Amino acid sequence: MNAIISIEAALPHELFDAARDAVTAWRGRCLDLFSRSETAVTETLLALAALDGRPETIRLPHLVGQRYDALAVAIGPEGPFEKDGKAAFEALARFRQHDLLRTNVAHGVFTVTLDRHGRWHLVSRVLVLRSGCESRSVFVAEQDEAAEILRTLEKNSSRLRSTLGQLRKADPGV
Repeated sequence: MNAIISIEAALPHELFDAARDAVTAWRGRCLDLFSRSETAVTETLLALAALDGRPETIRLPHLVGQRYDALAVAIGPEGPFEKDGKAAFEALARFRQHDLLRTNVAHGVFTVTLDRHGRWHLVSRVLVLRSGCESRSVFVAEQDEAAEILRTLEKNSSRLRSTLGQLRKADPGV
């Protein structure tokens, strides 16, 4: 008698399809928040760079992480917009705590699993090259934890976009 059965054949595909769709929606929402925040950072850099009568130059780099850094220099301690940018600097620092999440959400290869209660878990694997050497990382989150991560990301993204909008409207340094 053959006592080994195929687990794959015993599990309904609908549960996995629903879990995969939920994870894809979660990932999409995270990507949308990152994109909106990145746009706000870029718009702020452009606005600060366009101000007349500013002897300081604002860098406008191509890569997103470098734009975050350029904005932090401009509105941070000893930056030309330190006074007007204090709240935005704090919001930017808080938002930058999601950098690792952004890497995993944007560049990770996701695997979705289900536990025996039907709750999904995601595993994101990222492979990057640093200084010519491979670097691998793994990010794991279960359904409830992922929901909390999204709530925190939504809050921090909203605050960053709001404070950057206020900074642009305030016509800083003029």
